[in-house]
Parts: sequence; C-alpha cells; structure tokens
Amino acid sequence: MTIRQTLLVFILSIQISAFAQNFEWKAGMNYFFDNTEFIESTLTRDQTMTGVHFTPQLGLSKDTVHAFYIGGDLLKISGSQNFVDIIRPIAYYQQKTTKSLLYAGVFPRAELLNNYSDLFFQDSISYFQPTLSGIFWQLKNSSSFFNIWLDWNGHQTTVNRETFFVGVSALKQHKRFFAELQSYMFHFANTRPNTENYHLTDNILGQLSIGVNYSNRQGLDTLLISAGVLAGMERDRFIDYGTHTPIGLVLRCNADYKRFGIQNSFYWGNPRMVFYNQQGTRLYSNNPFLRSNYYLESKWYLDVIQSQSFNGKLAIKLHFSEGKLMNEQVFTLKASLESLVGKKMLR
Repeated sequence: MTIRQTLLVFILSIQISAFAQNFEWKAGMNYFFDNTEFIESTLTRDQTMTGVHFTPQLGLSKDTVHAFYIGGDLLKISGSQNFVDIIRPIAYYQQKTTKSLLYAGVFPRAELLNNYSDLFFQDSISYFQPTLSGIFWQLKNSSSFFNIWLDWNGHQTTVNRETFFVGVSALKQHKRFFAELQSYMFHFANTRPNTENYHLTDNILGQLSIGVNYSNRQGLDTLLISAGVLAGMERDRFIDYGTHTPIGLVLRCNADYKRFGIQNSFYWGNPRMVFYNQQGTRLYSNNPFLRSNYYLESKWYLDVIQSQSFNGKLAIKLHFSEGKLMNEQVFTLKASLESLVGKKMLR
C-alpha cells in the first residue's frame, strides 16, 4: 500500500474505534507443498509450489453482528531470498447472523469458496491469490445455502486490463438427497484507453449437479455420489465465430472415513479453454486438464494432524488425461493461532 492508502486506513480505524466496544485479533498460518509430476502432459506444466502464508488481523466490533477487520496476508515462498515475497492488505466489514453472512472489502477467500470443485479453480489460485476484493453475501439455514460474490482483481489503467469475477453458488439438501449449483463469470477487458490487439473476452462456467450424501456415527463422515452437467461459454467479442459453448458430464464419488478420504471426479465432454494458447492463465483459472475431452482426478488423503488449532493433510492426486497417468503430491498445514493461545477480547 502507498503512504496515502495506509494513512486512510489508519484514520478509518480510529473513527470506527470511537463506537466499537470490543477489540479482538486473529492470525493464521498456512503452509503448502505441492509437487506436480506433469512432464508428460501437453495441457499443463510440471512445477513445484511451496511456501507459507501468515495472516494477522485486528478486529473491532460493536456487537456479535457487525465487525471490522484490518491486517494482511504475508507470503514467503520457500527458497526465496526475500524476507517476505508478497504482501496483500486485508481490510473488510463483516456482518454475521444465524441466517446470513456478508463481507465487503478485501478478505480471505479460503473458507468462503471451498464449496467449489477443483474443476473451477486450480490449486495455484488458493496458494497465490488468497484474497477476494469485493463482496461476498450468503443466505443459509441447516439444509441449504445461496451465495453471490464479486472479486474485482484487476483495476483498469493505461497498462493494466480490467478483470473481475462474478459468481453464484447454491446447495439444497433434502434428507440424503441434494441439488447443487456452482458458477462464475470471469471478465477480461481492455486497458484505458484501449490497447490494439487486446480483445474483450469472457470465461463463463457453470455446473448443476444432483446426488446423494450419507454419513453415520461410526466414522463415515461422508459418502457422496453425484452426477451433473458442466456447461460454459468462452467468447472473444472481436472475432467472428469467437463464441464457444462447451458442455460435458461430471461424475463424483467421495468418501471420508475417520481421518482417511477419497475424492474422485470424472469429466467427459467437449474440450474447453479454447483461447488458452493466446491468453493462458490470465483468462482461465479453472483446471487446465479440461482442455481434453475426458479427465479423471482421484485424490487420496490422510489427516495426519487434526486438532482445534492445527490441521495437517497429506494427499496423493492421480490425474488421467491424454491416455496418460500422472501424479501430484500435496502436504498442507493450517494453524489457527488465536485458538492456540486464546482469543483476546477487550471491552
């Protein structure tokens, strides 16, 4: 942040403290190690992603409903010579009731969009884009939820293009049966003024699924089977015949037993991401294996650390695409520091 922006945030914090009755803090640590063995693939690249996030936040609240938080997300990439590689500011208003949840500002994305499948967001998004800049609003009860969100992640300038996400997702549960919607639109606009050879493009993705979800008290936390349709629209508004509408079938089968779990997803249908060679990850956040007409992902994981303050997960992902079997090894460790030392609240 610039000095002017820092001063503005400080003044805003002082003004809010005038009516706030409670002061609180929270801090999280998130370590990730993700090694992909994709050298045989022509659809994505082979890489190792590893680093640690530290997210300190200070909060002011007048009651249990309204709160304001300010802090930052500090990323240290493993092996880097920098003390901190990326600093992202966090500043948001939160309104929380038993039936609704509202965030406005810049806030962590991890717990808000975790209902989206790996087909919508590849792993690197959570590692290197940990915040949302905009609004998240959710209505919920014991058997359903609906949310709508905006992530304005690209401010239009003479050199930077305007980019933003608009997303909607929902779930309706009736006994063991459920219907689920996941969707978003990514808008990739031009600079201001327009730069020649930059085209206005959109990537729209939506999945509607129905299925069965079962659990019991003998250690079976989840047994989920579902089938759905993954539809989309990819368009370049300045190219004749530049609109593509891929569609395909998605099957899922997940199971969690005590600390062990399996998640399986299978896609069969039209190849996607038709502008990938021109735009790459600037336009597409979804799984690059969807560039093929079939794809199977099987994730096997074990909760090696499980407590109120720490959660460590070790996973092996198997990817079958282009007639080849590839693998990925993942270890993540999340810590909630305020629950470890006791969350302080001053009145």
